[in-house]
Amino acid sequence: IPALIVAAAIAVTVVLSVWYLVRPEPLLLQGEADATRTDIAARVDGRIAALAVARGDRVEAGARLLAIDNPELLARLAQAKADKAVADAELARIDAGTRAEEIAVRKAAVDSANAALVLAQQTYQRTKGLANSGNSPLQRLDETTAQLEVANRTADQARLAYQEAVAGYTKEDRQIAVANVAKAEAAVATLQALVDQMVVAAPAPGQVYRIDTEPGEVVEPGVPLLSLIDARDIWFRFE
Repeated sequence: IPALIVAAAIAVTVVLSVWYLVRPEPLLLQGEADATRTDIAARVDGRIAALAVARGDRVEAGARLLAIDNPELLARLAQAKADKAVADAELARIDAGTRAEEIAVRKAAVDSANAALVLAQQTYQRTKGLANSGNSPLQRLDETTAQLEVANRTADQARLAYQEAVAGYTKEDRQIAVANVAKAEAAVATLQALVDQMVVAAPAPGQVYRIDTEPGEVVEPGVPLLSLIDARDIWFRFE
């Protein structure tokens, strides 16, 4: 009986050992899951005004992620819009031509200058006669001569100004005004594009994976602020 007990124990041990060695084991692999990730950065500098999402949120394309505050950029945009308004007004003024009131003012200036010229000529002739007869000093003749020259130049300037007003603006004047309007429009478009980037939106559907900023933090262009992953494009890597 002891021998049978020992033999049975040995047999059980052998059977269990063989089963333990040949039993099927599941294949265990270590690895990690990964997905397409998009790091999102701002194109403008400023201070984070608000975060519209939290980690783990699912967002659609175009969804608002965060907002940046930049008062200086908004002021530059307002200045650019004001400059464009001035350029538009200048072009409209050139297209409208010289106003009739301005032409009348220039015509009145010509009449006044001509009247002053006539008076200067008469004074000169009278003084010249008196000087030749010895009844007026030569200094007085020199003064009236200078006054006549000034009156001539004033009349010429008034006449040229009147002719310019009647002729209106030149083609070159309008080309310059058109160029100034185009320049102002380009400045507004450039600044408006930057202002639009103050609201950072999701470029594609995804899930918020990581947020690297907080409200009130100052950010710079090109620095990643948060990351999105595409939950529809996940793969596993095993070692």
